[in-house]
Amino acid sequence: MTQVRPSKNERRDVAREKAREARLKQQRRERRNRLFLQGGIGLVVLAIVAIVAVVLVNSVRPAGPGPKNMADDGIRLTTGLAAERTAALAAGATPQQRAADAGKVAIRVYEDFGCPYCEQFETTNGAYVKSLVTSGKATLQVYPVAILDNNFAGTQYSTRAANAAAAVANWSPDRFSAFHDLLYANQPKEGGPGLSDDQLIGYAKQAGVQDLAAITTAIKDHTYFSWVQSATDRFLKARFAGTNIHSEADIQKALGSTQAGIGTPMVFVDGKYFTGSLTDANAFRTAVLKTDAYTPSATPTPTPTATR
Repeated sequence: MTQVRPSKNERRDVAREKAREARLKQQRRERRNRLFLQGGIGLVVLAIVAIVAVVLVNSVRPAGPGPKNMADDGIRLTTGLAAERTAALAAGATPQQRAADAGKVAIRVYEDFGCPYCEQFETTNGAYVKSLVTSGKATLQVYPVAILDNNFAGTQYSTRAANAAAAVANWSPDRFSAFHDLLYANQPKEGGPGLSDDQLIGYAKQAGVQDLAAITTAIKDHTYFSWVQSATDRFLKARFAGTNIHSEADIQKALGSTQAGIGTPMVFVDGKYFTGSLTDANAFRTAVLKTDAYTPSATPTPTPTATR
């Protein structure tokens, strides 16, 4: 049987129909892809919104009162390492300056618990400082700040550690020194996540704190985050109450450099900025001995030897 060859017009119509179907398929694919893309963008936007919301909730929290016993942003330890009691600093209030104790060397240290240089100073001079404070020859004021959060894998370790220290100062101030020592004895390496909140709670328990339940809640709830931020801002503005350093320019002058900057630790001995090596025990001891407030230990009077 002879097959009839389609006419030119019929072949053209078939080609047009195939082209039309191809266009329809392409339009359907494009429409489907747009829907997927729009849906994907929507999910990404929602994810970004969620992340921003979490960041805002964690960082822009309402200002709250500071911890008790840290009215000027620091806790003062005196004879026997007992902490002086002060009322909590009200939200937005200016830290209250405290006069130095007469006849005692006033040692003030601004420190970040994640700072390896702070750990060096503590390892080199901590025992000597505690001996001075325990015996009543000196007072020690510790000011926790948080300037190294970016060095701990996004966990805000510096802020969390300062928050934990504030919680101990508030509920168990006489165990602050023991907790402080444990944080440095177990200082985490920079670049990692730092100590977890549970580990901080564990060290508070090991330090023998009172009211561990309240301290646990404050550590987990980040109760003093806003105070830590405010105290750190005040530190970075170099407003050092009761010292002869009132600005970064004063610090640069003390160091004899225009490149000094502000970092941790910052140590003051009777209001004078300590510029010696953080790992030279003799340099720090000399700074203490040169103060007018230092009282040397009395030399025992020899007992006369009886003669026969």
